[in-house]
Amino acid sequence: MLRIYVCITQQHDLRLVALAGLICLLASYTAFSLAGRAAQASSRSRAVWITASGLATGSGIWATHFIAMLAFQPDLPVAYELGRTVLSIVISALVSGAGLAIALRPRTRILGGLVVGAGIGAMHYTGMTALELPGEQVYDPTLAIVSLIIGMGLSAASTAVGFVQRGPARRVVAALLLTLGICGLHFTGMAAVAILPDAAVPLPGETIDPFWLATAITAVTVLILGLGLAGSSVDEHLTGRSIQEAARLRASEKRFRQLANATFEGIVLHVDGRMVDANQAMCTLLGKPLDWLIGREIWEIIAPGSHDLVRLRMLTGEHHTQEIELRHGDQETIAVEVVAQTIEYEGSTARVVAVRDIRERRAAEEQIRHMAHHDTLTGLPNRRMFHDRLNQAVALARRNGTTVAVLCLDLDRFKNVNDLSGHAGGDLLLRQVAERLSAGVRGQDTVARLSGDEFAIIQVGASHPDDASILAERLVKAIGTPFDLDGQQMVIGTSIGVSMFPSDADAGEDLVRAADTALYRAKGAGRGTYRFFESEMDARLQERRVLERDLRQALAVDQLELYYQPLVGCGTEDVMGFEALVRWHHPTRGLVSPAEFIPLAEECGLIMPLGSWVLRTACLEATRWPSDHRIAVNLSPIQFRHADLSKEILTILAQTGLAPERLELEITEGVLIEDTERTLATLKTLKAAGISVSLDDFGTGFSSLSYLQRFPFDKIKIDRSFIWEMEHNADSMAIVRSVIALGRSLRITVIAEGVETQEQLALLQNEQCDQVQGFLLGRPLPAQALARSPEAERDAAAAE
Repeated sequence: MLRIYVCITQQHDLRLVALAGLICLLASYTAFSLAGRAAQASSRSRAVWITASGLATGSGIWATHFIAMLAFQPDLPVAYELGRTVLSIVISALVSGAGLAIALRPRTRILGGLVVGAGIGAMHYTGMTALELPGEQVYDPTLAIVSLIIGMGLSAASTAVGFVQRGPARRVVAALLLTLGICGLHFTGMAAVAILPDAAVPLPGETIDPFWLATAITAVTVLILGLGLAGSSVDEHLTGRSIQEAARLRASEKRFRQLANATFEGIVLHVDGRMVDANQAMCTLLGKPLDWLIGREIWEIIAPGSHDLVRLRMLTGEHHTQEIELRHGDQETIAVEVVAQTIEYEGSTARVVAVRDIRERRAAEEQIRHMAHHDTLTGLPNRRMFHDRLNQAVALARRNGTTVAVLCLDLDRFKNVNDLSGHAGGDLLLRQVAERLSAGVRGQDTVARLSGDEFAIIQVGASHPDDASILAERLVKAIGTPFDLDGQQMVIGTSIGVSMFPSDADAGEDLVRAADTALYRAKGAGRGTYRFFESEMDARLQERRVLERDLRQALAVDQLELYYQPLVGCGTEDVMGFEALVRWHHPTRGLVSPAEFIPLAEECGLIMPLGSWVLRTACLEATRWPSDHRIAVNLSPIQFRHADLSKEILTILAQTGLAPERLELEITEGVLIEDTERTLATLKTLKAAGISVSLDDFGTGFSSLSYLQRFPFDKIKIDRSFIWEMEHNADSMAIVRSVIALGRSLRITVIAEGVETQEQLALLQNEQCDQVQGFLLGRPLPAQALARSPEAERDAAAAE
């Protein structure tokens, strides 16, 4: 940059430099004026305007170069070789004209500017070869390349600005950019050359004296002004009319504009994809003013997904209507219907496009489709959609080898509601029933209203046949809960018939028929219940009911027993306490897994007496242990629904004589999800009494750190799945390490359950876990086995 500055200020006459810049600016403005006229001219006269524009540009470049060369003062005699001097102006005019012609097309504006810049560079360095003096010209290649980059870059910028939108302001900015490009290339190129004097180099005979060159340059300047004046005169001649004729034209244009703005459809006119006019409806539709639209590419208002279709229509010239999407703002798209027609516009071919907003029509069509497939009262799918979805579900299940359950429901005592509350009350009840049914199924299932008080459900992808019975039981309970009909409590019920694919039927209609048959059986059984069509499913249901009956019997005749698994200090391996685990010794089935009868107890309402028995028995047994041994008892989420849970626990402690500090209650996060405020109040009451609270299975399900912040936990138990995997799974090890660190930070004791190997214990000891539990430390043992010495029994059990 310093070298260029020194070149201009110390080696040039600044007055001539200023003159060169002024002539360059005048030539550039004239060139863009003529090129702008070419953009609006017909194809026949466009070549004339391009030629004039190229001649103006080339002459301006040439004049700038040689006036600046006259300003150059190398302290040596200087002359100019005639042939190359003439060649330089020819190159400048031809290449510049070609570049401006290319720049007229919207997609090649930048390319056209680059071509103009290349012409500037070609003219400059050709003109430099015409410079004759007693010496040798040596070029710095770096500055020479920089000069070309400056010239081509600013030329591209000038065409990008000058051809985007018409108007004097744009034309002036474009002329300034082109002037900077020409002058920047020239003076950077001059800074790149060094002259080595050599008296032995003679001047050639055929040269141009600088005086005559100055005269020629003056003539070129006059030519540039003449071209500008001629262009203005021609433009005035082509567009000029008498005052009266112009007034009539303006009035006609005003009427046309008013007519266009009065239409509801949007209208846009574009030439080769560049918008030249639009009506007010189009501006309103796009949310853009007219000034923003004019001169922009039509692709800027068309949604990307419709580009290919519009491009095809433009190539083929199709005139039929087509639905596409337009852009409104930055994100929103608008559905529209368009039809285009080719017209003549100011001597060139243009496309006028009529645009109609079809959003309301599409919304109406969607509403009609919805009404055709949905019940108008409840909004549920109607019988037609139900059967369509059922056939699809059956076809998919047939391919994937899965199951489909169909549940047909009929409301019990619905007639009484109509009699007491009228049809308005009946309609309100049906809407509330629809809401409860929808809330009781998964997103992929279908709830439909077939007619009157008859509903049906499609349950897809059931992993086990019992899933259908669980769903049926849940719906019976949901519908059996009282309804509020404008302040009036109303109790009804529902009967449900269930059929299964593929065991009951192989087609949708047959499944519905089988479910209807089962529904009649349910009504015959006293209503408020459900029945399966298939005998095997009935047998399973009967088996479940038998198991429920046996569990009730087991609570009554002491078939249940508690086993105790040690809780051990991780570092010392001393017994800290025991966890109570319930076992059921069935007289005919043998040992029934807790995973089977605990969920059953929760579903059939036996979890409360079962939980009370476990807690009372465990506390009573623990009173026989050393005073430093604690007892941990699991609580079901359903127990927390009992309003007097905390009172019941404190009563059991008082009756058994166990100190509250020796009792630990283990809960899962399922307790926290339901009725959080009441659960929090219960836990705080227990905590205040001195009872410890532990969060079981931490790290699974929907575990949330907010639980640890809101609830007064004393311990958290790492789920056994992470302990089993931590030796071979880096992610599991990282989770275990993080939970231990979290517990240490929150001053919460951390227990790792499921420890079965010495390697697992060693890893936990290395991480300084607080307590451990698992078969390695001791298997669950009955109470009598712990009566002698818990530590001895722990060691014996671990050695087995």
